[in-house]
Amino acid sequence: MDTRISEFNPIQIIRYVTELDLLTNPILNAKEKDFLAELYEFMEKELDPELKKLEELNYLVEEPTQDKKKEIVVEIMKKLAQSGYYSTILNTEDYEIGRITRNALIAYALCGGRWSEYSEKYIAGNYSIEMGRLAGGTLYCNPVNYASDDSQKKRFLNPVAEDGQIGASAMTEFNAGSDIFRMEMRLHDQNENIVAKGKKLFITNGMIADYIVLYGRLDNGQLGAIVVDTEHQQLKNFRSTRVMTYGMTDAFVSRLIFDKVEIPKENMLHGHGLDIAFHQLTEERLVISAEALGDAMKKLLYSHAYALQRRQFEKRLHQYQVIRFPISQKIRELNLMLSALIQYAREMDNRPELGGSKLMAANAMGLKISATELGFESSIHCFRTLGGRGFTRQYANEIGLLDSYCMLHGGGSNYVLEDSESRRFFKYKPPKSKYEDYITKIDY
Repeated sequence: MDTRISEFNPIQIIRYVTELDLLTNPILNAKEKDFLAELYEFMEKELDPELKKLEELNYLVEEPTQDKKKEIVVEIMKKLAQSGYYSTILNTEDYEIGRITRNALIAYALCGGRWSEYSEKYIAGNYSIEMGRLAGGTLYCNPVNYASDDSQKKRFLNPVAEDGQIGASAMTEFNAGSDIFRMEMRLHDQNENIVAKGKKLFITNGMIADYIVLYGRLDNGQLGAIVVDTEHQQLKNFRSTRVMTYGMTDAFVSRLIFDKVEIPKENMLHGHGLDIAFHQLTEERLVISAEALGDAMKKLLYSHAYALQRRQFEKRLHQYQVIRFPISQKIRELNLMLSALIQYAREMDNRPELGGSKLMAANAMGLKISATELGFESSIHCFRTLGGRGFTRQYANEIGLLDSYCMLHGGGSNYVLEDSESRRFFKYKPPKSKYEDYITKIDY
């Protein structure tokens, strides 16, 4: 059964908003724009047909679509890997811009998409696909590259980073969430093996992953990290099931069960698990910021297009201030955060030691919080602009209306750190008016 309503016309994005186009944004230099232009061309030629297939499957109910989606997602990741867009950890000498800047631009483009002057149509992004790329290309590849020896790199890194096999990172748990100090997963030392016992939740790519970085407690109480070869999801005593979320409908968010799974001890990554887990977090926060900003751009673009087309009470929606003003405000906020994102990414590329800086980590967290909130607010405004149509799958699928809802508290960080020092550069409190000052002085 197709859930679309034939009487509803599709939203026609007939022109691009210059303020939302990174290729015209002065924040990017010429080399960065060249890389982005090539990425956009790749998306249009290689990914757009696959992303359209995923969207079509989301309109169907009462029939199975999971296996079809799995085939498409796996194929997309292979295409990304073959073009150097899945992981940015290898072959850095092949590019004229920094690795982390490249990672952020890929994330922004895959979430936001763009208007194509060549084909005169909007090439849509897909937040779910980018989350799968982040899980495998960054959260898996970065720690494996950081804490593995040459033999482990050949066995566990190259198949994912170069060939596009699916990777995942298993940290979050049912009771502990992303609080690693309360982690319950156990990694017991038993002869030549490590025996894993415990459960993980909200693991992107979990049920389609070929390799998983698994974090757990060693016998001495320290945190350890080990690579699990799932044997194409056939590993003994290992089970994975999909967790159905309101948004991210094309991401294979999963629940994992390790019921005394035996893993060769030689798969253990070198070093303290806490250091391995934290090593890539600053970059992850910047990439998640880029995802949220790309998604916000997409929502603003659809709000803008619909407001120009839809007539209500003898006026176009864009003629109403309650519609027009928030779009302009969000565009200004988006460009401010884009500037911070690119500057942070460049600094991380130029000075790799900043990866261990607490100040940079705090700044990246502040940007991540503000960016995910902007994506959430842009989605709310888009939903309001669409009116009753926003309640249907017809537009929710196309725009990804609920994707930002899944990311607002991603990693448990927003509600924990929202008022901490990590947000100090992004807080804004409007000055009190004279009237408010007068009210506060009144003795009730």
